[in-house]
Amino acid sequence: MTTKEAVMSYLDFAEIKNKYPIEEVAKRLGLVLIPHNNQLRGACPSGEGDKRSLVITPSKGVFFSFAKGIGGDVIKLVEFTKSISAKESAEWITGATVPTVPAVENPEAKPRGGFKPLDYLEADHPAVLALGFEPDVAGKLNIGFAPRGILKGTVAIPVRLADGTLAGYVGITEAVLPPEWRGL
Repeated sequence: MTTKEAVMSYLDFAEIKNKYPIEEVAKRLGLVLIPHNNQLRGACPSGEGDKRSLVITPSKGVFFSFAKGIGGDVIKLVEFTKSISAKESAEWITGATVPTVPAVENPEAKPRGGFKPLDYLEADHPAVLALGFEPDVAGKLNIGFAPRGILKGTVAIPVRLADGTLAGYVGITEAVLPPEWRGL
């Protein structure tokens, strides 16, 4: 079984809803919430409404956006906030994937960051395998051995902002690789 297949086999939505409290996921999403009785309130992630348009009820594991008339469980909250599918939301909650960047609604808006993925990284390099990444998974995560550039000779791992925007790369040097992979 590949790493990807192992990850895919563990996306039990009911288990995710029970294991990941909605208030903790909301915090990971960067939502600023203020306690009010048995609820948490804050601005709707859509940007519409006022500072109390989003209501989360932790005891029930649900949310409701008064600005959009949308509500649901923890998976639906991620789906709504990040504009991604339920499956992608479940993967994001469990850490099985990197966050998906929602489509830019305003084509004139400039994207944050400005880094482009390094298209020359070698996902099937022995140094990547030594770190425990299978080539298909490493390729999808844009992790790979850098044969050139400023990260030459390292395993390059992308660093992303909370919204999924590529902020740069970190290179793992030979010093942390097993001796048999050094100098490849």
